[in-house]
Amino acid sequence: MVQEIINKKDNYGAEVITLENGAKVLDMKNASWEGGKLVGEICMGGLGRVEFTNFTIDNHYIPSVNVYTSEPIISCMASQLAGWNVKLKKKVEKNGEIKKKKVFESLGSGPARAKSKVEKKLFEEIDYEDNSNCAVIVFETGKLPNEEVMEIVADKCGVDISETYAVCAPTACLTGSIQVAARIVETGIHKFHEIEFPLDIIQDGFGTTTIAPIAKDDFAAMGRTNDSLIAGGMTYYTIKVDKDNEEEIFDLVKNAPANTSPSYGEPFMKIFKEVDYKFYDIDPGLFAPATYTVTNTKTGHSISAGSLNLKLLKKSYKLN
Repeated sequence: MVQEIINKKDNYGAEVITLENGAKVLDMKNASWEGGKLVGEICMGGLGRVEFTNFTIDNHYIPSVNVYTSEPIISCMASQLAGWNVKLKKKVEKNGEIKKKKVFESLGSGPARAKSKVEKKLFEEIDYEDNSNCAVIVFETGKLPNEEVMEIVADKCGVDISETYAVCAPTACLTGSIQVAARIVETGIHKFHEIEFPLDIIQDGFGTTTIAPIAKDDFAAMGRTNDSLIAGGMTYYTIKVDKDNEEEIFDLVKNAPANTSPSYGEPFMKIFKEVDYKFYDIDPGLFAPATYTVTNTKTGHSISAGSLNLKLLKKSYKLN
């Protein structure tokens, strides 16, 4: 998929930069709809699909995504989850003292995570090995990585620097809105993981949510894209579990939607402001889809939990 973008960079609105050490950086900030869709699929390691659809909030017509995967744990938890914090610091002299200055920092998604296994505990749970000879990482940032950042990625992944690729886009652009919306299935599974839902029983995942209107800057875009998932995200999962354990599993599903969080109820940016912009003071349970439907294929029984909040979405998107 990365090579497809490189080969047809003009079609996808991509800028392809080959660094001096041979690593390649794909700048997707001006990418087309199709380019943004591919970034969403690259985040899933090619094991999920992103398709465009639409949604109506009152009379407002909003583009949306349908996302689906039959490898939910590998595509979402081993690849798409933004779990690898890649950072580069340099020593600088200031007032006679040597201090470390942050040159680059971004959360990384994509199949490079499964190569690096920096998130050791998570990958021990997933028990997945990736034998690829290349590393592809996705950074949600407008600041492009330099040679040293890409050396970090190559080193942690154990691949040659010439086989190391970074796909980059800020949040406040079309690609940013698309690729965050494309995380709807992953967001649901991540919340399941947080509430100790057994991930190994999940068979398939499907999700739909709105593509947030592009905001004026990355800070504002962070709020809107989160609200797309929290207030407008709908998920569907199939599981396989014995009838004797079904009630216990279905009870866990009831605790998964975003509206079970004490932080729920207002647009994300208002919540963020109320905690003095201290991200980790927000209840982590808020970061979940609006709704879940789960079907147990062993019994044919289903459960649904949560609800859409179109009023919140309208407020967040500033729809008149």
